[in-house]
Amino acid sequence: MADKRKDSRGIVLQQGESQNAAGRYRYRYFDDLGLSHDVYSWRLRPEDPVPEGKKPGASLRELEKEIQKDRLDGVKTWEDITVNKLMQEYIEQQKPYWRANTLNSKMDTYKNHIKDTFGRKKVSKVTPDSVENFYNELLNRRERPIKMGTLELVNTLLNATFKLAVKRNLIRNNPVTGCLGIVKKKNRIENSKKHALEEKQQRALLEFMRDSPKYMQYYPFFYILAWTGCRIGELLGLTWYDLDFKEEIIHINHELSYTKVDGRHKFILGEPKTAKGKREIPMLGDVKEILLQRRDFAGWSKVVSVGNPKVSIEDTRPFVFLNSNNNLIPRTTMEHLLKKIVKEYNKSTGENLIDITPHTFRHSFCCWLCENVSGENSMDDVKYIQSIMGHADARTTLNIYSELRKGNAKSKHEALKAKAQI
Repeated sequence: MADKRKDSRGIVLQQGESQNAAGRYRYRYFDDLGLSHDVYSWRLRPEDPVPEGKKPGASLRELEKEIQKDRLDGVKTWEDITVNKLMQEYIEQQKPYWRANTLNSKMDTYKNHIKDTFGRKKVSKVTPDSVENFYNELLNRRERPIKMGTLELVNTLLNATFKLAVKRNLIRNNPVTGCLGIVKKKNRIENSKKHALEEKQQRALLEFMRDSPKYMQYYPFFYILAWTGCRIGELLGLTWYDLDFKEEIIHINHELSYTKVDGRHKFILGEPKTAKGKREIPMLGDVKEILLQRRDFAGWSKVVSVGNPKVSIEDTRPFVFLNSNNNLIPRTTMEHLLKKIVKEYNKSTGENLIDITPHTFRHSFCCWLCENVSGENSMDDVKYIQSIMGHADARTTLNIYSELRKGNAKSKHEALKAKAQI
């Protein structure tokens, strides 16, 4: 009978265990294909002390126990796959379902913030601690620290990639889950909340555009944006065929984006952001009058309703909003223009409007609807507002956009007092 193998202390080694001359332990096991894999530790058993000057870690037999558990559960932790490889597979899977600008955003996030750093890690070696350390490094590095919005994009990509890893039994649990919240808490970062403009603020800003010789030409665009709740891409893609002046309805069935395709930027006329995005919006306020004036000026007075042939992206004439050269307008152009207008408005009036974007008008419009739409059935009201806004989920309408603006609480208090006295 062969003698049992022992370590330098005389402890019997089990099958697959060995110890080298430096005292380091190794456990060798074989995967389903018969390929060998090794794990190492400076300790054999959990109760053994860590040798002086050596990095602490799980003992060899603790590692063996995890490996055996993984094998019984079908988890293939031995797969030698990097975060980069798995993320690239995930992106390829999603390409058919992402719009061009979404794909570009995901690819930019991956290439700029993951590929050459965290992406090189082995999927099986990633831990919650390593994810948190990576996020902290991105937020707090000396050169070009990233903003929270960008970190959220990084987190979205990593979270989806490691969900795929769990699905494929490459790992047991998703190490990304909950990490972003912990990092926010440690860095004392509160979830940013976008606020709507007060009615008086919005009215004053629009009047500033209307009365300014420099910006009056942009007043129709921003007024319609404010009183339809359109996404900016939907309004930039609006054509005369989408307007029904008889029924006073705007039909939203597509949106315009300007994004990189096959290495060059181009305009794309695509589906709205969500399936609910195809909707009808009533012409409120002066929207109808402004559109009629613009239609007559543009020479499109014969176009009165929908149902005409499909609009070609190459034919810019049917679009409601074009630049001075009769070309389509990228959304970034209007975003930068609004920043400039708000800056001059603040300087001229002494106001301090900050973080005003085209989406602020959409947010404000939804708040206005929530404050003014009232009927006998509150759920009908929510569904009605959801249909106008094109939200995929009514919870978006309730949780994000139904913000109680200043002054409205008092009026609601007074209304309740009156009812209570009846």
